[in-house]
Amino acid sequence: DPVIPLYLGADLLSNTDIRVENHPRYHAKFAKKGLATKIHFSSFRFQGLRVPAANNSLWFYSIQGLFRLAFEIYNKQEQLAVLENFQLETMLLLLENIDRYMNGSLDEKDATEAALALLNAEDWAKDSVYSSYMLTCIGRWIGQQFHAANSSISQKVESFKVQHIEQISDLPPAEELAAELFPEAMQTLLLHWMGLCDESTEGKRRSEYPILLLILEFANHNLITGVAHVLYSTLICK
Repeated sequence: DPVIPLYLGADLLSNTDIRVENHPRYHAKFAKKGLATKIHFSSFRFQGLRVPAANNSLWFYSIQGLFRLAFEIYNKQEQLAVLENFQLETMLLLLENIDRYMNGSLDEKDATEAALALLNAEDWAKDSVYSSYMLTCIGRWIGQQFHAANSSISQKVESFKVQHIEQISDLPPAEELAAELFPEAMQTLLLHWMGLCDESTEGKRRSEYPILLLILEFANHNLITGVAHVLYSTLICK
């Protein structure tokens, strides 16, 4: 995609330690990354700017280029000043987490907060949930993580069956089974998907948890309840 010129390159480098004669090299470096562009002006000149007569052009940076340049060249105080000018809490959070990542101290909680900040920054799926690129990618990633956990889930289910072989027809309630045998993340996804996450839906959640448990059993290829076995025989083993 073409870069949208927003910020004058000369201004962005004016208060840095980079010598003026080296500015073109830095501009070209960012241009190769698609973060800056040189615009040629043929019909007019700029007053107050020293632009060679034979080269009536200026470098401009996109907002992405501004933040990338700030991260690579500015000190931390200058970086914060850039963020404060935009009043973006999300950008400040991202910058802090980038710093943690560079220092090797970024943990799962930090990464989660940064990801959620970006996800909540816009209504990314407002046009259509059917064609949301972000939802598709997130769904793929979550599915891959859950699929990778299948073997450990299977071991847990098999161990449960061995321990309850005598009570297989008298199992605990669906909510207890799901909590004991399947990852919390899977339950959280389905509860929110089914609209059963609020306190006001507690009664409905209790009555529909057997459905949620069935989904978990089939999705993980681990059948536990009698209903799941009957449905599997009906749907698959015809």
